[in-house]
Amino acid sequence: MSVDTMSPPVSTPAPIAFPPVPRTIEDTGLPFTFIGDLVLKVLYFNGGMLGRDLANHTCLPFPLIESTLKFLSDEGYCSSTGIRALTDDGPVTASMQWLISSAGRQRARELIDLNQYAGPAPVPIEVYNAVAHHQARSTLVIDRPRLRATFSHLVLPDELLDRVGPALRARQAIFIYGPPGNGKTTLAEACASLLGAPFFLPRALYVHGEVVRLFDPIHHRPVEGELPPHDRRWQLSERPVVKVGGELRSSMLDLGFDTTLGFYEASLQLKANGGLFLVDDFGRQQHLSPRDLLNRLIVPLEKGVDYLNIARAGTSVAVPFTTLLILSTNLRPHDLIDEAFLRRVRFKVLVPNPTEDEYKEIWQRLCEQHNVEFSEAAIDDLVARNYRQMGRALHGVHPRDLLNHIVHACGYAGRPVQLSREMLDLACATYFVDSSAEDW
Repeated sequence: MSVDTMSPPVSTPAPIAFPPVPRTIEDTGLPFTFIGDLVLKVLYFNGGMLGRDLANHTCLPFPLIESTLKFLSDEGYCSSTGIRALTDDGPVTASMQWLISSAGRQRARELIDLNQYAGPAPVPIEVYNAVAHHQARSTLVIDRPRLRATFSHLVLPDELLDRVGPALRARQAIFIYGPPGNGKTTLAEACASLLGAPFFLPRALYVHGEVVRLFDPIHHRPVEGELPPHDRRWQLSERPVVKVGGELRSSMLDLGFDTTLGFYEASLQLKANGGLFLVDDFGRQQHLSPRDLLNRLIVPLEKGVDYLNIARAGTSVAVPFTTLLILSTNLRPHDLIDEAFLRRVRFKVLVPNPTEDEYKEIWQRLCEQHNVEFSEAAIDDLVARNYRQMGRALHGVHPRDLLNHIVHACGYAGRPVQLSREMLDLACATYFVDSSAEDW
């Protein structure tokens, strides 16, 4: 029964702790040989590069890159061609151009056969685990006023918010169900703004000699602007919203290994850490049954720890499970899984169809947003003839879709947009399916 008519209010962010800049190779937690191999691969893929560009690419301070380049140069893997593009900031050596040698190319090809990763330097998994556990201890208090302010852009009854609030405060998994078209997905996505201030996450992880790429621009939205000096291997990001639907497969819940590139891609729930993991259309996954999905997530849900298999290293690694899991469906819960499984997801929230008053309020908000004159009489007539008379249920998404039809129909006819009976009937005729129509 909700409709997104305006942006939600922005809460005041909490102070953010910036990861310190590593001063030595030991501070990075990475073997010196790994950093040397990484720099060599970057040079191989990019050709000649300035020292400061190498530092920016690997997200490491230039002094660490400088010592690495000196080692590679002494080994005959690269050499400097002199100073290029001298700037006032930074040491002179940062403006020196570096080229890979023939021996360096040969060595780089050997490395690439094993692992083609040549991006930002990773963060050790042990460091990430400690930081993720710390970030999970949110000091953000969720109460009724904050919840109502957050969802003020949606038309929702107080009873529904009072069911969602305790679940969010407890940071527990939520099972949202109800008829289609009433804003279950919009409601779930809005919950992400209540999970805390922007946070730092590694661009990649270093796990038993393997690289796991974590930062994903699809799910992670970087915070733009000037930041104080910090370890740039960590990206300041808004809380992630990882949304999947019927395309979800069991393989997406494990690390994905690319045999060509030679490194791992983080699982969906790992990318969602610190934010929201929304399984939309729960029960409609063609390749994963509801029981199998809950079986896969049952230990992380109860223990707060997930286990990821690093097959090439022949081991598994424990990582925090700090995501808010929301399962959303328009199927009947007991048609999906039995009571024993439903009990594992402690909070269940029914999102019902809107009342007539709520339905009209959605229309009114949308008309205000689109500068269309609202007519309560026209909506009353719409409800009487196209809902009650037809035995049709009210859904929160209908006003948005019907108004969209009216806007385009009026534009096509060269008329000003208005909620007339004619336009509303035309919108209904082209939006709803006439189940009484004869077969042809």
